[in-house]
Amino acid sequence: MFIINFIIAILILYKITQLALKWVDVYTKHGSYVVVPDLKGFTLSQSISILEKLRLKYNIDTSHYDPNFKINQIISFSPEAGDHVKEGRHIYIQVNSKLSQSVLPNIINKDKRIAIKLLHANHISVKEIKYVHDMNKDTVLKVLYKKKSIQFGYRFPPNQDGITLIIGKGYEKNNSSVPNVIGMTLRSAIYTLKSQLFNVINFYYDHGIINPDQNAKVYRQKPDPGVIYDNKKSIELWLTSKELLDHLIQIEEKDSKNKSPKIQIEEKDSKNKTEEKKKNRIK
Repeated sequence: MFIINFIIAILILYKITQLALKWVDVYTKHGSYVVVPDLKGFTLSQSISILEKLRLKYNIDTSHYDPNFKINQIISFSPEAGDHVKEGRHIYIQVNSKLSQSVLPNIINKDKRIAIKLLHANHISVKEIKYVHDMNKDTVLKVLYKKKSIQFGYRFPPNQDGITLIIGKGYEKNNSSVPNVIGMTLRSAIYTLKSQLFNVINFYYDHGIINPDQNAKVYRQKPDPGVIYDNKKSIELWLTSKELLDHLIQIEEKDSKNKSPKIQIEEKDSKNKTEEKKKNRIK
């Protein structure tokens, strides 16, 4: 009797287990699934319509903006396209929102590569890169948006155009821009030139000057200011007394004022002569 009761108990337990497994399969819809569609590029309304037809739920994230997508387009979603999920599963959708604005990070005086990474992280596209002569090679000197200089913290409109980066390209080895030392004393001129690594400096006095370190000033230099010049070559300076230089400047200013009306009259006469010559040729 004990053995018979034991066998009956096992059979009853087996049947109960089978019924329980069948109930779990029905409750969890075992073996049935939905393939996640590719929603990237679709509008939000189109994506919602597709998900509802597949009996999938959704959560919407509107905290991002990407200039490569239109407003209300799907930027990304999870789970990914092609994944198998059960009906009723939540799909997390990231929508390109017009409410979100990109903010310019602090990239001035930063290396070009670091600056571009920061810009991409903030969804800011680079339209153009311009290189200018500057000793800071591959360093961001200025940021332009619509041809205007912008600073750190600038908020871009949703449909932003790309920015322009002004980056230093450095100078060739041993080359530097010649500073302007005209009007300086000899001591100040030498200090300024040496700070730019120009060490060979030749200077000439127009006449004997008492205490030239303080009373002499540069009135001419070669090469001219702003020229890119080899540091190893010499810089030529011509000096005269402070009083004489100030007097020459005053004379030049007076001459320029007095000559300007004459120059205008001469220009008119030359124009009239050219017009007469043209008329005579036509005749």
